[in-house]
Amino acid sequence: MWRIIKGLRNVAFRFPTKGMSNLDKSTYASIHPCVAHRGFSGSAPENTLAAFKLALSQPFVQWMELDVHLSSDDIPVVIHDGTLKRTTNGQGEVREKTAEELGSLDAGSWFHPSFAAEGVPTLAKVLALTAGKCRMNVELKGSNADWGLLARQAVDVIRSLQLEQDTVITSFHPDILIAVRNYFPAMNIGLIAEDRPPNLVSILKELGAYYLSIDFRYLNAQLLKETAEAGISVMAWTVNSKGDLRRLAKRPEPFQLCTNYPDRWHAVMKEES
Repeated sequence: MWRIIKGLRNVAFRFPTKGMSNLDKSTYASIHPCVAHRGFSGSAPENTLAAFKLALSQPFVQWMELDVHLSSDDIPVVIHDGTLKRTTNGQGEVREKTAEELGSLDAGSWFHPSFAAEGVPTLAKVLALTAGKCRMNVELKGSNADWGLLARQAVDVIRSLQLEQDTVITSFHPDILIAVRNYFPAMNIGLIAEDRPPNLVSILKELGAYYLSIDFRYLNAQLLKETAEAGISVMAWTVNSKGDLRRLAKRPEPFQLCTNYPDRWHAVMKEES
């Protein structure tokens, strides 16, 4: 099934400009809520407590997105890559280190020396920080991990904090979503798509997914119509330029805007209101 999605990665896309209804400008922000990508990752190192705290300091941030791998002791930790080189001073794979070892790494100096004290946080620590303040999109990455184990461990953390209703688990990997659904059917799950095959909504229904996270370049009126009719929520990622934010914010259909720069989202919404 996933090969179908991968096969259309290079399909050209243009935003439609005809047939759009006039939208009351005061509703732009409400129908296109801001999702802080890996926290406020435009102004702090991605997926660190500093980035999540900064996003929480912005009252207009309603959602945050983060990435999860398993440590060597099977604890869900928040980091994007399966390897440590890009965002920490460590070497090797995330799966080779304990959660304690990952927490002691420098995961911030690559961004700015003032963030040298930031380590790789556990999912539990991040969710405890955001609980009751922000809803969370938890992406399960799955590099070098048993996907069933990853699904169980992540769900257990979410349930231990009673955050099932405020969290959606997403993944590029349908098998991870199936593992989540089989382990805890009440968990909200969503598929991440890098392109837009014609049967995408059917794939979502087959998975029991009611959330679609999609590259913003593949968003169009037909897809938004189909997802709305199917009761599927949509998040467009990752929208960082003001021009793209402005263009998408003017669409009449409701969907989330995921960005590294929540401040740019806010500036655009102020312009349009």
